[in-house]
Amino acid sequence: MGGKMGNLFESLPIIDHHEDVSSYFLYPGEGGAPYGNFGEDIPGREADIPKYKRGKVRCVFSAIFPGIETFRPEESKELEKIYGKWLPATGYRVPQALLWEHVSIYYKLSDAYKIKIVERVEDVESCIKEERLCFVLHLEGAEALDEPYDLVLLKKIGLRSIGITWNYVNKYGTGCGAKKDTGLSEMGEELVKMANRLGIIVDLAHASKKTSVEAIEISKRPVMISHANVRKLIDRSRNVDDELLELLHKNGGILGFSVIGPLISNRPRPTLDELVDHVMYVYENYGAENIAIGTDFLGLMGLPSPEGLESVDKLPNLLEKLAEKGMNDSDVRKVAYENSLRLMRNNFV
Repeated sequence: MGGKMGNLFESLPIIDHHEDVSSYFLYPGEGGAPYGNFGEDIPGREADIPKYKRGKVRCVFSAIFPGIETFRPEESKELEKIYGKWLPATGYRVPQALLWEHVSIYYKLSDAYKIKIVERVEDVESCIKEERLCFVLHLEGAEALDEPYDLVLLKKIGLRSIGITWNYVNKYGTGCGAKKDTGLSEMGEELVKMANRLGIIVDLAHASKKTSVEAIEISKRPVMISHANVRKLIDRSRNVDDELLELLHKNGGILGFSVIGPLISNRPRPTLDELVDHVMYVYENYGAENIAIGTDFLGLMGLPSPEGLESVDKLPNLLEKLAEKGMNDSDVRKVAYENSLRLMRNNFV
């Protein structure tokens, strides 16, 4: 590949649809990332301010994960089926309190490092133009909501994206790790409708198949599956099958491809080429319009990312690989940021 092509991918702005930035500070030991000043480029840490700058990452959907790690051996066995590795169970005894702590961390990061908290799509466009970093606040699972109307309050403090579940069952829907898929509940239907009315993006990552199908059928706006991969290539419940890909295509939504190793390959550590195989599967069957990036950096829980994509500053490597596999320059731009901007324009009000 010539230098001109390399320069193109190194200069493209990138939007990442899932990173657990606040969890890095709240949950010691999560993923084993070394601790330190977020403004310093610390080796072995998947993301920090210098790495965002180096990788041209201009916007990050920043997760608020309101669960706590706990010990429930049977649940850990179920998580092992999803991720291929023993992981601690997640509890939700104090989700509202944790939600506020996450939000507080993001606003303090905003103050400390001049990071824009996104309210409108114009905020993201400005950060791309000015080469600044912005955060879209995203609630990963609706356990902290007593009722759908809580979204009205959360929007006022900056929330612009919400996931229905995190692997488990809650009063809004069924997670992908549930033994019985009962789909979206009545309250879940109201949650989707409320999110649509308020212009908050609905995220179906971690949701069950039936929950995802029903949410897409109800939603009047494009949805996203923020961080997952293709089930046809790796058959795990966190991945997305062809029926869902078809519905997502018709809905105009996006799939953010994740660097979570067990969702990419059955080998101990995947290669970048194996991740690209997932992306190209969607590209060859549905085109570029539904493809985006959703790494899950800072929330990998010790699971491996692909060789050559160990941290957020290496995302241009992914774009270059897509071009090598046959994706044209215009479509690479869509993957990097244009599809994401379209999703925001079609949701934010």
